[in-house]
Amino acid sequence: MPACSSGVKLANMRRGAAQQEVDRTRPSLTAIQGLVHDVLDSVLAHMGAVLEADVPFINEVSFHLQRMRGKLFRPALLALANRTEERPDDREVALGAVIEIIHMATLVHDDSIDRSSMRRGRPTLNSRWGHKVSVIMGDYLYSRAMTEITRIGDLELIELAARVTNDLTIGEMVEIAHHGQLVEDPRQYFFLIEKKTASLISTACEMGAVIGAREQREPLKEYGRRLGMAFQLIDDLMDYGGEQAVMGKPVGTDLREGQVTFPLLAVLPHLSPAERRCVNAVFDPQEQATSDDIQRIVDVVRERGGIEATRRVAREYADRAREALVGLPSTPAREVMDAAVDYVLARDR
Repeated sequence: MPACSSGVKLANMRRGAAQQEVDRTRPSLTAIQGLVHDVLDSVLAHMGAVLEADVPFINEVSFHLQRMRGKLFRPALLALANRTEERPDDREVALGAVIEIIHMATLVHDDSIDRSSMRRGRPTLNSRWGHKVSVIMGDYLYSRAMTEITRIGDLELIELAARVTNDLTIGEMVEIAHHGQLVEDPRQYFFLIEKKTASLISTACEMGAVIGAREQREPLKEYGRRLGMAFQLIDDLMDYGGEQAVMGKPVGTDLREGQVTFPLLAVLPHLSPAERRCVNAVFDPQEQATSDDIQRIVDVVRERGGIEATRRVAREYADRAREALVGLPSTPAREVMDAAVDYVLARDR
């Protein structure tokens, strides 16, 4: 591996205390979830019932998965969208469970494809039970989600669930097709994150609107899409600058897995020849990139302004998400959805 510019080593000296400092003024997820706390408790209980099977092994794997569950951000947005006109529909619990189960399925398949060993401090399914179990369990999650939304019996909601699972699958296939390739077209990246991340957040908001605020369907759908784009940009930024405790994965994981994200895309045109050779070598299938090689690229991205560029684009999407809320009634739910924009932007702090 060619040596990168020695100047990037200065980035290491700026880590430590400054990186660990927490902005105490940022909105907490707990505060955002407060308005729909009871709904989310019911979503968790409903998920357990939906995923229960007559096969003990499935229940064992399912229990492990539910202990790895995320922060229910998408079901929270669905419930908030359902309340933007203050006439909530109780189907939000079942729909919240559907959305979260679909989200879990995507993570299971991602971990299997990427051969990830840990997620949220626990062993992934593929590391504990193997690749076959991981793939089939992801399929089981998808099938249970579709069975549950079919039980609700609303063709409009079924269509939304079918559409988003198709989008997620397309996103995964595009990512696999470009795995390990140094794809330099930002349009490819934005297409990918819209399919893999923004589509599910957008669908959660749209479902909430369909059952409780139909007149706000389009603005809430667009709010979710724009918020989802900002969400993924911040997620990708964290891979180059976040603490492992915050991210739940080591810095540079995307690079190790052969993924080109926006922080790297933003700086590629501005690299020196030596820096460019470093990047090319990491994506060269003939090379075996070491942890030091990955860290060099992380340092280059940080030194060349990739973090700032990514945060700037994320902020643009976040501002546009706020704009989508402008015409909504002035309700507590709308205020919380506005605060959710700040929460997304502050996740790397």
